[in-house]
Amino acid sequence: MDSASELSRRTLRRRWLPRSFYARAALILIVPIITLQLAVAVMFLQRHYEGVTVQMTSNMSREINLVRSDPRLAPDLGIQLVPAPTETRVRFWDLSGRAMREQMDLLFPDLATVDLLTTRKVVMIGFEDGTGMAFARSNVSAANPHQLLVLMMATALLMTAVSFLFMRGQIRPIRRLARAAEAFGRGDVAEFRPSGATEVRAAGTAFLEMRNRIERHIEQRTLLLSGVSHDLRTPLTRMKLELSMMDAPEAGDLTRDVEAMERIIDTFLDFARDSANDALAEVDLTALLQEVVDMAAPGAGLTVAGPSVRIRVYPDGIRRAVANLVKNAQRYGTVVRVTVDAGDSAVVIAVEDDGPGIPIGQREAAMRPFARLDSARSNTAGNVGLGLSIVRDVARAHGGALRLANSDLGGLSAQIVLPRERGTGRMVGPAGLE
Repeated sequence: MDSASELSRRTLRRRWLPRSFYARAALILIVPIITLQLAVAVMFLQRHYEGVTVQMTSNMSREINLVRSDPRLAPDLGIQLVPAPTETRVRFWDLSGRAMREQMDLLFPDLATVDLLTTRKVVMIGFEDGTGMAFARSNVSAANPHQLLVLMMATALLMTAVSFLFMRGQIRPIRRLARAAEAFGRGDVAEFRPSGATEVRAAGTAFLEMRNRIERHIEQRTLLLSGVSHDLRTPLTRMKLELSMMDAPEAGDLTRDVEAMERIIDTFLDFARDSANDALAEVDLTALLQEVVDMAAPGAGLTVAGPSVRIRVYPDGIRRAVANLVKNAQRYGTVVRVTVDAGDSAVVIAVEDDGPGIPIGQREAAMRPFARLDSARSNTAGNVGLGLSIVRDVARAHGGALRLANSDLGGLSAQIVLPRERGTGRMVGPAGLE
C-alpha cells in the first residue's frame, strides 16, 4: 500500500511539473521570488502598516476625547460633528481599516459604529449616546502605503525579466545541442558549434567528436560492403561459367545459389549507390508514386489513390521502397492497391494485397535483414530477405517508420509513415547496417 501511494505521488508530481528544461528553470527562478515577495508583503502589512495605523489611531483618540469633552474644539481639530452612522461598514480586505476599528473598540468601550464606505477618504464613527463624528482617513492611516509594495513588485518584475533573458542565453546552447543530436539520430547532419557555459561547451565538443567517429565508422562500413560486393562479382562470374560447362545433376542447384548470391550483391550495390547519390527534394508524392507503380507493375493498370501531396523526400529512396512493396504485393497476391493518406503531421503510403499476409508474431522478424519466414510469402524463389528491411531503412531515413498491418483486402498492408514539416535524415547504408 505504501509503495502504491508513493508511486501515485510521484506520478502526480511528474504530471504537474513542466517537462522542458526552460520551464523548470523558470519555475526555479519564479517560485523563490514570489515566496520572498509574499513574505515581505505579509511582514510589511502586519508589522509596519497595521502598527502605524494603530499608533495613529491612538493619537487620534486623544483628539476625539477632547471633542467629546468640548464640542467647540471640533473645527480646530479637523473633526466634524455629524449624525452617527447606523451600521459598521468596513471592507474585509481593508487591513488598516480593520486595525483602526479594533483599536477604536479598545480605546472607546461605548463605540457603536464605524463607517468607512460612505466616503472613501473620510471615517465616520458613532457612539452609544448618539454622537457622531467624521474626520479624514489620513489622520488614522499612513498615506500612500502601497508605494513600497508597488516599488517592490516593479523591481521584482524587472529583475525577473533580466533573469529570464540571461537564462535564455544559457539554455539556447543546450537547445541547439538537443536539436543537433535529434537530427543526427535521424541521420541528418545539422550545423552545430559549441557555445555557452563551460559544461555545455564540453558536452557539445564531446557530441561533435562522437558524431565524427560515427560518421567515419558508417563511411568505412559502407565502403567495405560496397568493395566486398563488387569484388565478389568476379569469382561468381567464374563460378557461373564453370557450372554452365558441368553436366552433373548438382549443377542446377548450385547455379540457382549463385544467382541468388548475385541478387544479394546487386541489392547491396544498388542501395549503397542510391544512398550516396540521393538528395532531399520537394516532390508531388502522388505523381512520384504513380510513376513508380507504372515502372514496377507495367501493364497492371494500378492507380495511386489519394490527394496530391507536396513533401520533401529522398526520391530515389521512395522509388526503391515503393517498388519493393508493389513487387512483393504482386508476387503474393492477385489484387494490389496503393493509397496516399495525407494528415496534418504525417503522410502514409499504403501498399495492400489480398495474399496470405504475415502473422502478427512474425512481422517484426520479417523486417530484419535476410529474414526468411516459413510462410508462403518467404518460400518463393528469388527472395533474398532484404525487401522489407530496405523499405524500413528508407522510412527511417525520412524520420518515419514502416508499419505492417492487416488489409481489408484480406492480405498485408505495408504502410510507410513520413512525418511532415520535420527535418529528415540521410540514408547511411544498406538495410540494417546504419
